[in-house]
Amino acid sequence: MKTKFNILLIPIALFCSCSAKQAKVKVEQSIPASIPKSVNNNLFDSVDFNSYVGFINRYCFQKTDEFFVDLYFKQDDIDENDFTRIASSGDSTIYKDDEDHRSRIPLKIASHEFDFRGLKTLSLFDENNRFLTKAHFLRVEYLDQNIAPVFTAVYKADKTSLTDKAVYCIGNLKDRIVTDKYISFDDTCLTNEIAQKLSYTHEYTLDGKHYHAKDNISISVINFDTTVVIVEKKNNSYDCLYQSKVSENMLDIVFVPLIRNSRPLILTKSIVPDTDVEWSDLLIFDGKRYQTSDRQRIIK
Repeated sequence: MKTKFNILLIPIALFCSCSAKQAKVKVEQSIPASIPKSVNNNLFDSVDFNSYVGFINRYCFQKTDEFFVDLYFKQDDIDENDFTRIASSGDSTIYKDDEDHRSRIPLKIASHEFDFRGLKTLSLFDENNRFLTKAHFLRVEYLDQNIAPVFTAVYKADKTSLTDKAVYCIGNLKDRIVTDKYISFDDTCLTNEIAQKLSYTHEYTLDGKHYHAKDNISISVINFDTTVVIVEKKNNSYDCLYQSKVSENMLDIVFVPLIRNSRPLILTKSIVPDTDVEWSDLLIFDGKRYQTSDRQRIIK
């Protein structure tokens, strides 16, 4: 997550330095085999041994069948000059109005700068972990948008009518899908109980999201002032499965039906408290605690 967090600060700084814009005016499920598409296979041939898990993003300013996922840089030391250089390399405009601009980044440049592991073909899933359809890579874009500019990989689904139901995707899916139900529930008493039992202190923020699991087990995500923990309660025992190492509150989580060390992967969406800086992470259980995976990849 540290890499993605640092990258996010660059577009935020660029956005803050720009003048205000004017009002907008337009200028174990059966997963079918992928359908080959006419894309630059050299972009993916050497990087399809890992899988990617992430939320899918839609364009709120444009009606289109396309959607995107955020790209990670290959290098950790990208600075503002690098960001601007790559953003300026766009060779054509996909869409533009007074607030939003989609420009295509040439694959020759993109292949050098970005991590494409597991991104050739995506399997789309809904909020209940049901497989919907496959989606295929189209292009790399720079999205200059209202809040934070980003570099994206753009896709179109085989069954475009199902895209609106999709919540997350798995790229280069090779694992068996094993779905357990995690049913959310509200319980402020349980939130306070966990805080007291595990001696977590806070001044102004205490927010809990709770999920029923199997065998009388509950999983709780507790946001404190600038910290988030994931705690398992079984009977009268409490076990902290994750604690953030940076300033973080979690906005959303998905229990992904892929198992590591007897626990599902967890896809998270987080924010730096009191800012607009958001990012996603993929958490993988190492046998003792959940750890953040590198660039939301499952390493084979």
